[in-house]
Amino acid sequence: MTNEEVYQKLKKELRPEELVEAVFLPKKMTKAEEEASHKEMQAFRIQMLKNRTEEQRIMSELLRLKYLMEDYIEIEPFSELKTFGKYLKEYVEVFKKNRKEIASDLNIHPTKLSRLINEKEEPNIELAYRLEKHSGNLIPALYWWKLTVKKQAYFIEKDEEKRKIEAAKVQNAFEYIH
Repeated sequence: MTNEEVYQKLKKELRPEELVEAVFLPKKMTKAEEEASHKEMQAFRIQMLKNRTEEQRIMSELLRLKYLMEDYIEIEPFSELKTFGKYLKEYVEVFKKNRKEIASDLNIHPTKLSRLINEKEEPNIELAYRLEKHSGNLIPALYWWKLTVKKQAYFIEKDEEKRKIEAAKVQNAFEYIH
């Protein structure tokens, strides 16, 4: 149905005042009008970004990070580019503080924070709880923990060599005959 057909149909069902209040019919824009509208919207968004407070900037970045984590956890397969350490590094950058300050905020040693970011050490559940609190509860502890679990699950699925080594250490294993 064209805009004109929609308008004619609604005109029969609604009074003119109701039609104006209830319906917005988009106007066809020329290419030049579309470009001008796009530039105007872009300028408006840039101005809005410039006028944000530091608190608004942090909240916006934390929510962005949360939704990236959520999508990765729920939809995407495991990726070496999206591990706990990578997200933790980005989290630290959100606050525009150095690692020593963030480590102090989280009550962990700066070396431990560095080891976690560089994937030299795995996080514990207590750190997930601390990150949840530090983020103002915007990023749940469960998200942080699921990043760790996703990595572990991937390696359990793929590590045939380690599986064979550990299986060789087992005695009196149950054998299921089907």
